[in-house]
Amino acid sequence: MARSDLVSLSLYSLLASNRGGVFVVYFPLFLSSPAEGASVPVALAFLSAAYVAASILGPLSGRWSDRLGRRRPFLLAAELGALPLFLAIPFVPGYLAAGTLFLAAQVVLSLGSPAYNAYAGDLSASTERGRAYGLLNAASQGGAIAGFVATAFLITAFGYAVLFPFVAAVMVGTVLVVLFLVPDRPVARGATRQPWSAYRPLVGFSVVVSIRSLGAGAVGTFVGVLAAELGANPFEIAVVAIAGLLTGALTSLPLGRWVDRSGEIRGIWYGTLLTFGSTALFLVAPAWPELLPAQAIRFAGMALLSTGMLAYVANRALPGHRAEDLGVFSLINSTFWSLGPLAGGVALEFGGKVGLFGFALATTAISLVGIELTYLARGGRGRALSPTRARAG
Repeated sequence: MARSDLVSLSLYSLLASNRGGVFVVYFPLFLSSPAEGASVPVALAFLSAAYVAASILGPLSGRWSDRLGRRRPFLLAAELGALPLFLAIPFVPGYLAAGTLFLAAQVVLSLGSPAYNAYAGDLSASTERGRAYGLLNAASQGGAIAGFVATAFLITAFGYAVLFPFVAAVMVGTVLVVLFLVPDRPVARGATRQPWSAYRPLVGFSVVVSIRSLGAGAVGTFVGVLAAELGANPFEIAVVAIAGLLTGALTSLPLGRWVDRSGEIRGIWYGTLLTFGSTALFLVAPAWPELLPAQAIRFAGMALLSTGMLAYVANRALPGHRAEDLGVFSLINSTFWSLGPLAGGVALEFGGKVGLFGFALATTAISLVGIELTYLARGGRGRALSPTRARAG
């Protein structure tokens, strides 16, 4: 494992993750503020549309990265391209323009995601990729905590519009990290284009493990509302959010090592089981303090899932096609998650809290059964993505 390079990449992850969590929490509130004028459903629709649109570009940017045999230029292009778009959002009139700029910024940012995930795979051996992705996930969760705390104070003092210059300032830091600390290592080029039939096993894997993301997206965007309904004040809602992020930061690396020892599929299965248990705890919680263990269990499960899924795809990608395969996986996984709030809203409308969490439990159970029958029952550590896809170091 190229440890110093992974540490540099984890520093990039720490800074870049400041924006993701705060946008999920605060961007809908910015759009639905009196100054912008959107309704809450419209604001949530813009958020979902932005993340769905961004995921669509993943396979294309991944293929381009593989063809060039480069990773760092894509990180730089994503950061430099999105920065002015985020800066412009507070200055455009109305929620339509602001939402459109946000969507465009997320699409530009998506240029770097497959290259980033593939670079972690490039820098680690097949037996250490769980540890590598666990390190990056731990840094990401730590950065999200810092971003959440900083923006909470800034928004309290200056309003929601301050979110965008804060994010832009942090992005200057990400650009500097990429320029001066992340090396531009060449990788094997993907000179040949894979036939569409080669993607079938990858698509099947992605769908089986990602069905639960429908429920995860619904739960993730409802936790704050649930905490408020159970009597939490804004500070206590922040405590609930940070409890999960802190758990993810502390457990990602050791759980990544466990994935390397026990197998990616087993890690994915146990991670999915943990998210099932946390969803059940959310459903029966009588007061907001009971959300703390539920949130901690949820993020521990997500730590296992994230490292297991990324390591599984990275380990089974053909040389020269790692970023492309990770882009295809991200397209499916992110789209499921992005549609989760919409599906959860429908379930909430017709079934209340029980309907929303029942929907999340059902989708998670489907993934558990699918993983068991398709992978664990056929070989323990998980079969290859196709007969011709051997492990790539």
